[in-house]
Amino acid sequence: MGEILEKDGPTGPFLNAVRTVLRPFVRGLVRRGVQLPQIVEELKALYVDVARQEATKTGRVTQSAISVMTGVHRKDVKRLLDDADDVPRPPSAASLGSKLIGIWMGRAPFAETDGSPVPLFEKRSDGSPSFEELVGEVSQDVRSRAVLDDWLRLKVVVRRDDGLVELNTEAFATPEAEVEALHFFGRNLRDHVSAGLHNLEGQDPRFIDRATFYWGLTDASIEKLRLLAQELGAEAVREANKQALELATKDREQGDGHHRMTFGVYFYAEDEGQAADKGGDAK
Repeated sequence: MGEILEKDGPTGPFLNAVRTVLRPFVRGLVRRGVQLPQIVEELKALYVDVARQEATKTGRVTQSAISVMTGVHRKDVKRLLDDADDVPRPPSAASLGSKLIGIWMGRAPFAETDGSPVPLFEKRSDGSPSFEELVGEVSQDVRSRAVLDDWLRLKVVVRRDDGLVELNTEAFATPEAEVEALHFFGRNLRDHVSAGLHNLEGQDPRFIDRATFYWGLTDASIEKLRLLAQELGAEAVREANKQALELATKDREQGDGHHRMTFGVYFYAEDEGQAADKGGDAK
């Protein structure tokens, strides 16, 4: 184990990259009062679970094999394997909310041709699109008024003075919707990391994973770039959502689809003099 963990050993560059990725996570954990022993236990369980999946490919799922692969003591491996069925798994399907928003921003009559969500009537009316019809696109078992009341509470939607319901596209960043926000936070970063590892392992086809970065910028320049990224990113996501919704609808009707995808964009900026992760990119 000592040789593997050496900074200049065969995995040194990879561990340096992992350390860079983990630093903001650790900062978030400290701020939320999550202590190291809790994370160590979570990591043990993840190591054992992932190693079990890898060992399954070779047909050698034994406690000894998993212990050798992970460095986790056999006693802990046995305990974690026995408890594996009780370990919570992330949701495999999109939530009701994300399905509704996907349709609202991707399909007529709920969206404009550019993917902008159309303000909706609350109930079915004279042929104009309504929130009730939107909910009916996803589920016939859920009352649209119950969804609307909850979304108004979470500020996912706002009711305009003319009575129309308007989508607040920034809603999932609010504290009121933190549970939903955390779900997407984990899912989006998981898939971004997976795309990077896919490319590092030389798998084909390669996934897009590109970024541009500059330093020494003024506050005014950062704000200009932030607004530009927001405009370009929103346009790219709307177009991707529109086409993905069309293809997913067709594929589900045929019943032969078994893939999932994620496409996203992000922008980040900070003061170099007050950076929480100073030196992270300079190693």
